Amino acid sequence: MDSVTTLQCQNLTCLSPNALTNRFCEKCGTPLVKHYLWMMGDWVRTYYHVGELIDNRYLVKQPQIVLDTKPAQAPQAPDEPPSWISLYLKLLPFHLHIPQVYGYIPSPDERLNMDIWLLEYGAIPLDETGELIYPELLPTLAEVWSQASDLRQIHWLWQMAKLWHPLQKKAVVSSLLNPSLMRVNNQLLQLLELSKDEATAPNLRDLGALWAGLMPTAAANIQDFLASLTQELESGDLDRPESLIAILDYALQHYGGGQERSYEIFTCTDTGPLREHNEDACYPPTNQAITLAHGQNPLAIVCDGIGGQEGGEIAAQLAIETLPREINRSPTTDMEVYPESHSLVLEQAIRVTNDLISQRNDQESRQDRQRMGTTLVMAFAHAQEMYAAHVGDSRIYWITAHSCHQVTVDDDLASREVKLGYLLYRDAIQYPNAGALVQALGMSSATNLHPTVQRLIIDQDCVFLLCSDGLSDYDRVEQYWDSEILPLLRGEKTVTAVGESLLQLANQKNGHDNSTIALVYCRVVPKAEPVTPLVYAQAKERIIPDLYDQDFDYSGDTYSGEEVVTAIPTPPPASSSVSSHTSPPALTRVSPLVVGAIAVGVLGLLAAIAWQFLSPHPASNPSISPTPVTGPTPTPGTIPPAPVTSPSPTPGTIPPAPVTSPSPTPGTTPSAPVTSPSPGTTPPAPVTSPTPPNP
Repeated sequence: MDSVTTLQCQNLTCLSPNALTNRFCEKCGTPLVKHYLWMMGDWVRTYYHVGELIDNRYLVKQPQIVLDTKPAQAPQAPDEPPSWISLYLKLLPFHLHIPQVYGYIPSPDERLNMDIWLLEYGAIPLDETGELIYPELLPTLAEVWSQASDLRQIHWLWQMAKLWHPLQKKAVVSSLLNPSLMRVNNQLLQLLELSKDEATAPNLRDLGALWAGLMPTAAANIQDFLASLTQELESGDLDRPESLIAILDYALQHYGGGQERSYEIFTCTDTGPLREHNEDACYPPTNQAITLAHGQNPLAIVCDGIGGQEGGEIAAQLAIETLPREINRSPTTDMEVYPESHSLVLEQAIRVTNDLISQRNDQESRQDRQRMGTTLVMAFAHAQEMYAAHVGDSRIYWITAHSCHQVTVDDDLASREVKLGYLLYRDAIQYPNAGALVQALGMSSATNLHPTVQRLIIDQDCVFLLCSDGLSDYDRVEQYWDSEILPLLRGEKTVTAVGESLLQLANQKNGHDNSTIALVYCRVVPKAEPVTPLVYAQAKERIIPDLYDQDFDYSGDTYSGEEVVTAIPTPPPASSSVSSHTSPPALTRVSPLVVGAIAVGVLGLLAAIAWQFLSPHPASNPSISPTPVTGPTPTPGTIPPAPVTSPSPTPGTIPPAPVTSPSPTPGTTPSAPVTSPSPGTTPPAPVTSPTPPNP
């Protein structure tokens, strides 16, 4: 079947068939991105055979693995995902580790339960011909464990520990204990599937037993540390996920010290061929490469302004001016002990910046569509860590010699519907208003803002690409990362040349919007002296006592749409000129008078009820009409749900503006401007965005 099956070009103006071995479209030259997908269900291994074409679209390449030969077409999606599929959707914030549902193939016979659900994993390792390097998509952790460095091994364990709590909340934490599901995609740990927990939920003792099996082939200088760690896990002495994460954080800092990292940063921006004004902004200043030696902390920012020439430019520039200042003035106490403190510093700086823009809106009496705002992506590096923060739909990509992963999840209606479990992502982006933003900097008070801050570990040469949607729309990064960015990692191009090339690509292949790019190129080399083995008792003595003094639940990085729990209490950053809501209000003591008033009210209510029953002529009981259910109550800290097809303004959120432009290639949607009503005003009419050109 392979000899006659063709691969469709993803360019919506081309869609030409190509040989499966082609890397570029023969007609238009667009790179051909191959989507290898996993078919859920062991039964498909024997039912379908290699070379068979399923549903006239999916080519079976290996047992349970298919290639989508028509990637420009939206996959089929059900009217309502079943509950067990919704688990994948709700875990979208953890998409670097949890596969997402690509689509499904309905059962050929309605009487049989033969639906096939397809999972996707981001960039899959492929050879030069575009074929799979690993016959089951990705290698298991056991297959590659012994070849990894000490830092990489600790990094994988750390990722497992970070996933424990969110998977435990969804009752699928047993997925982390199944060796066949634990896969590795270069530096990232990825689950092949989710496994539902049994009646007896797994605990950290089980995780310790699993890790004990890895100890004999662990790197020599972490074996003693790992032996003590697994012993404490199996004995139950270490029984809290936050304690485990803190110890592994300490180990990451220790073994990360065996490497030196240097950085190059380059930024550039362009108005684009179809726009008259540039509402984007970036930091550091454009068109000059900056080199930072080991020990210096690089910072890169990209903002895409919202609100037209008179607003978007101002908001973006305010953000660029404020964020570096707020980050630099923040205290650094306990940063080395508690790496999450950096996340809190970045989040605080984002909130201060948000309120500066919001106050500017109020001072200038900007209302409805006149209110200005901006998206934000920001990368800040410290030691072996890269902190990635974002609000809106500008993006961050993480590129290594083997893969390209989208780090951020767009703050738009499509992503919100996925996180609520309502729609598959590739189905959600087909709706005309899918790209409408649900939040942006400056549209309202910071109390309504939910920035996302992620912490990534750098243990190899890599590039972080920050960009506005002028580049990322229509999957341009996914199509061109290997031809445009990999030459930088191979030493064939400079960071300046790559940045200028990407900007030219954005104007030529998209061109419908301003385009702004920031490249953060990290080089990693081992230090001359190898790092000494870490003694577990010292790490525990340094970390655990401080943790047990606190009473908190650990939720890891802060993801928009997930419940946010502050992990490490830290002093507030230095005061700024913004005095509005930039920090949570302090708990207040309830007055005894209030308690007394409540008690009197309760007694009065009980007396009234008793009177009704004791009255000789009770009134007839009226019929009780249940309150209409409008949807599930959102978890505190999440975005209130609203169907994609008919979003309505919700208190504390930004009413989305529908997009009237055509949907791009599956995976991206050009965003519509965000509008925010002033308190007490009527939400504005839908705002239409300029129609992008054909890709």
